Amino acid sequence: VSTQSTGAIQGTYIDKQWYQRRVRGGNVDLPQVPIPVPPTLRSAQPVPEKLWLIQKYMSELQYDYTGLQFFEIRKNRPLCRLMDVAKTIIKESLPIKCLEAVILSIYLTSDLSGVNRFPVAFRSKFEGETYKHIVLGVYYNGRFGALGLSRRNTLMYKELRFKTLLDLLNHYISSYKDCCHTVDRIKLGLPVSHDKQSMESILWKYMVIRPGRVSHKEFSQQCDTFSRQLRGQTAHQMKYAKQSRDAAMEQRPGGNSGKHPIAQTLPADLDQGQRP
Repeated sequence: VSTQSTGAIQGTYIDKQWYQRRVRGGNVDLPQVPIPVPPTLRSAQPVPEKLWLIQKYMSELQYDYTGLQFFEIRKNRPLCRLMDVAKTIIKESLPIKCLEAVILSIYLTSDLSGVNRFPVAFRSKFEGETYKHIVLGVYYNGRFGALGLSRRNTLMYKELRFKTLLDLLNHYISSYKDCCHTVDRIKLGLPVSHDKQSMESILWKYMVIRPGRVSHKEFSQQCDTFSRQLRGQTAHQMKYAKQSRDAAMEQRPGGNSGKHPIAQTLPADLDQGQRP
């Protein structure tokens, strides 16, 4: 290689480095984009304040309006693998959608041992279209709340102030009505383990409630049943109790093929639709 060619190659390399430095931070004409930093939770902080800081961090990441899927989340994977996805979300600091926000919420609340976390999934209807959304329900010291992200501010974070699960769900249903949506199904999952290295998968559907098909009294009873189990049993106990009920239903003459009594009349899950 001639000296002239070597000089040209070196010059091109130097120019490239100069442009990289200019784009990444040396160009005063480009605005500096702040990168959200996960909150530092101190033991002396009240739990409601910690939950608010976690929600504030997720809101700074912003909702993903691009229509692209930046992070692959398979809900049947072990919890430890989903926690790896949460670490990647923090590292990349890209906008996220509601399911990614739930995974990130689980990761950031793992050290809050006194807080019960459980997924709450909604399916709503608007002008004949089906929409799906999910948040992370939280229960602590006799109060319910939720963490999450949505296109609508009223369909995500709920302060830890609701005395009953029924109050929390009714507040979401009312918020959906304000958006001209009708909630036709709510799925409650089992409490999520605080062990980030757990090989167990999250049980996303433990109880199914159809607000439009049951009376207010039945709706309240279903919420009370789940709340009592949430307060008095671990996720393992709740899962075992569900399996025992399903097995008992299977053994009955003309049983429902193992479906949960609450869900036996439900249609198959719809895979279509967008997440609000």
